[in-house]
Amino acid sequence: MKAMMISDFCVMKNALLQMVGILAVVGVVMAWAMDTVVGAAAAVGAMVPFMYLFSVGSLDEQNGWERFRLTLPLTRRQVVFGRYGSTAVVAVAAAVGGLIMGALVMLAVGVMGDGAAWASGLSAAQNPPEALLASTALTLTVFLLGAAVALPLMARFGMTKATRFVPLVVVVAMAFGVAALDTPLSSGVLAEWSAWVTGDALHGTIVVGGALLAAAVLYVVSAFVAAKLYEKREF
Repeated sequence: MKAMMISDFCVMKNALLQMVGILAVVGVVMAWAMDTVVGAAAAVGAMVPFMYLFSVGSLDEQNGWERFRLTLPLTRRQVVFGRYGSTAVVAVAAAVGGLIMGALVMLAVGVMGDGAAWASGLSAAQNPPEALLASTALTLTVFLLGAAVALPLMARFGMTKATRFVPLVVVVAMAFGVAALDTPLSSGVLAEWSAWVTGDALHGTIVVGGALLAAAVLYVVSAFVAAKLYEKREF
């Protein structure tokens, strides 16, 4: 698993450095354009891991690397678990990077003082730490859920074919979600639940933490499913 993770990072080293540089600039521009640090930090935390996931998947199919890799002293389970591990590391690093970027933007606005009236939405007062942490945690949750769906499909069909199924799965899931919420009963329950969450900071923390924990558990379960699918895949 460790060898596979190192392999992924070596293959993606240049691309990751480019992503970090580009998205650092994009994050600052988005913060200024949206007049919020919370949204920009969440966007950076989402873009980096998703770009990594599909980029490293695409590189697997270049020049027969995916087949050649199986001739190395790596089992198929190690390949899958290593990919899940490297993806999780990048996701967490991106979340931390988004928080650091947000902190630096707010620090710069604070240093400018009165001269930063045009960027009042980027001040620390307008972007409390709990909101910044919550948005980052929810972004990480969404990514883990998306990766938990995409990675087994990539393990079974490869990156090229998986891209045909991932949007279908997402659209179907969204359709069922909208249909489930578009009922009088669910609307009432949703309204009560929303009032409970927003009524106390502790409630919001419990919900965000619970969602992240549930996504992490699903991500781990997905790794074992993907390993089974990859072991049965024929090249």
